[in-house]
Amino acid sequence: MRIRSTIVDALEVDRARQRLVDRGGGYEIIHDSPGLEVGVYVLVSPEPDHQSAHADDELYVVLEGRGELTVEGDTVAVHEGQAAFVPAGADHQFTGYEGLSLLVVLVRRHEETPLPERQRLEHPL
Repeated sequence: MRIRSTIVDALEVDRARQRLVDRGGGYEIIHDSPGLEVGVYVLVSPEPDHQSAHADDELYVVLEGRGELTVEGDTVAVHEGQAAFVPAGADHQFTGYEGLSLLVVLVRRHEETPLPERQRLEHPL
């Protein structure tokens, strides 16, 4: 559920995270506007991270859990309270997690796929 006014859009991050945890993981878009997408991404072992390189810069904020993020062959440990930046076009993948919940902020330079179509994708990231 979103709480909206004419100026601000309060995003229900934790509700989206809990829905995804209950479903065994996945991605849910919680805000979409020209140039910006905000989503919640939940990874649950043993399901692998199915991401591929994107046309957009991304910022991942770890909401819960820990794991590793490999970007173009460089690996860094991530845990709750940390954030990691992934530049547009970089191959990246999360590994080494049991459960990992992330807030994802994408700066959309090119809107290639309309929101309703992205929402239907199994792995929209």
